[in-house]
This record gives sequence, C-alpha cells and structure tokens, in this order.
Amino acid sequence: MDEIFLNVIDSTYKDKRLYTCFPEQGKDLYNEKGKWIGQDTTGQYQRDLDCDFKREALKKDTLNLIIAVGNDGLINDKTQVQKYNSQKFIFKHLSELPKVIDYENWELKYSKFAGAMFLSNIKFDNIKETGTLSVSYSCGGKCGISYTVYIKKIKNKWIVKKVEQTGIS
Repeated sequence: MDEIFLNVIDSTYKDKRLYTCFPEQGKDLYNEKGKWIGQDTTGQYQRDLDCDFKREALKKDTLNLIIAVGNDGLINDKTQVQKYNSQKFIFKHLSELPKVIDYENWELKYSKFAGAMFLSNIKFDNIKETGTLSVSYSCGGKCGISYTVYIKKIKNKWIVKKVEQTGIS
C-alpha cells in the first residue's frame, strides 16, 4: 500500500470544499396565512458571484489539505497515516474527533479540512500481480463519491492501472 497510497489519492481525490460550496439563498416569503409563496431573490446575483469567487480561491488553495482517513479497511488506528503526508495532503485518523454527520467538528478544528476518505482491503488475484480496492470520500450526510481502483505489479512495483467511479451522492 505504501507504494501506491498517494497515487490512489491523486487518482480519486475531490475536494469537498468545492462541491459543498453553495451560494446563500434568499429568504422564503409567506402570505398572511403562512403559506409559502416564493423566495426573495434580491441580491442573489451578488451572492452567486461571491460564491464563485470563493470557489475559485479554493481551487488555488491546494497545499496542506486535511483528509480524515477512516479505519474500515487497509487503514486502522495503528497505521501511521502521517507517513503519507505530502505538501498537498495532511492525513489524520477519522477517529481523532467524535463522529458527527456533517464533519462540522473537523471543519472547526481544521480550516483546510477537505473530506473523509475510506479505503477497503485490497482483493488480489491468485498470483498477486493485480488487485482492486474501493475508495470512497464523504463530505457528510448523504454526500460522497466512490471508486474502484485497479492496481497492477509491473517490474516489482505497484501502479494504479485504472480508476472507475462507482457512485456519487
């Protein structure tokens, strides 16, 4: 796993800060009987522009992103995930903070929290020259993306051969 960990991340990673950045919506409007009649869109164009500006800034903010790694497959609490740290990513165990549905505690503690990642165990062929693993990322609640990653041993080195997206929510 050490040989391919960062390649797997580079092949599958999507920054949750980008796909969970939405413009604030206008206030709901109700008639005198309390029935919803629409939304006040005053200032919506500016809110949309502000959100686009923020998203563009986040796209450029690509160093020291925090990824929480779940302990469900290859990685467990005994794994020294810090050994995988790079200029781009800092890895932490998901168990570091109590689990909450939308990872608000992670966002409060780490301004560059970019999502939670989960790796399955690797399923190898009989001669251990190829394998597959599942990789998924969660941004909280019902938000996430998953992949199947195909790996192959070539000249005694493991490489990521192919990545297929298998789900998104």
